[in-house]
Amino acid sequence: MGNFLYACVQMAHNLGAVAVVGGPAAAWLLIRVNQAPRRLDSAETGDSSATAETVQRGLAWFAILAWSAQTASGAAFGATTYYLKSHLPELSGVAFAALGVKAGCALAGFSLALFYLRAASRWPAHMKLVAWQILFALGLTALMAAAVLRWYG
Repeated sequence: MGNFLYACVQMAHNLGAVAVVGGPAAAWLLIRVNQAPRRLDSAETGDSSATAETVQRGLAWFAILAWSAQTASGAAFGATTYYLKSHLPELSGVAFAALGVKAGCALAGFSLALFYLRAASRWPAHMKLVAWQILFALGLTALMAAAVLRWYG
């Protein structure tokens, strides 16, 4: 039963990990594609800038949900251990530092995505790009810290 519970929590955590890196990567790519020079003979119609804004707002909500999933599933690891073993996981040294890095990335990523939703409509394209690059870096850093936590925890 314990392995099943841990596997379920791990699946949620893995999906959150993919989302905290994949969402910002998709937004980063979208911005770069929209900044590419347009061909004069292009048959594009409509306002691709407005569409890109809508997609980026959706990806910001996705980032908020992804960081929330990471936080909730991370807490679920501790709760599962407590439920099964009547104590929290014992972390020290490097593992505790890795957990702190992951928690810091989650807080920063959640906050930046929320700030993006509130303010990005007034930002120039290069500021939006920087925000998505930071969100990508936070997700990647959290993934690397997860590997350290997994092997030193």
